[in-house]
Amino acid sequence: MNGVEAIQVDSSRVQVALGKFKLSLMQRDQLLDEIGAAQLVSVRRTFREQGSPAGSWVPLSPNTIKRDPKRYGAGHKLLVLSGRLLNSITFGRSGTGVVIGTKLVYAPVHQFGSRDRSTAIGPQTEAESQTTVKVKASSYYRRSAELGVGRQHGRRTRIAGPRNARQVSVGARTRHQNIPPRPYLVFRPEDPARIRGIVVRFADAAKKNAGLGGAG
Repeated sequence: MNGVEAIQVDSSRVQVALGKFKLSLMQRDQLLDEIGAAQLVSVRRTFREQGSPAGSWVPLSPNTIKRDPKRYGAGHKLLVLSGRLLNSITFGRSGTGVVIGTKLVYAPVHQFGSRDRSTAIGPQTEAESQTTVKVKASSYYRRSAELGVGRQHGRRTRIAGPRNARQVSVGARTRHQNIPPRPYLVFRPEDPARIRGIVVRFADAAKKNAGLGGAG
């Protein structure tokens, strides 16, 4: 061979390492769970900041605030009155992706909005403008502004309050909605970089476990 020695390269170790690396990448449940958990943190930030961008959710109407100023007045946070909606949001793996959402039946109304036929708030399609919601039968006590007569401490006296309230019953019915969209399941501007960092760390760990070294 004219004095040139043949060089043989044993690539078996490299092939094994690449096989381990490929196998590690295929076992992606941990990666998807980490991405899902990170997105739940993102959703909570959207609730905390009242939209993305911050403060972008449509505020309550003056009539709503006037109806119950103690509940809806200064300091009130939209969509977190009881925390049920926020706490119902979860994530799950779906194939090679992550699905984030909630099973609450009224959740889409807050995400996309729903408008009464006589207004222009919320979705604009005819089908959505005709949307109604079912309201269950209920009853409540309506307090009278006047004093009533009752017994207190064994004596007949004039009293006010719940003991002087009149029970009002309301039957089951349907009504139109007039709710502006307040998107809470959104992809925030900082989310892509966060997810990219999670993926890079996952791939780096897989390379190290396979004996290929860390990400350069």
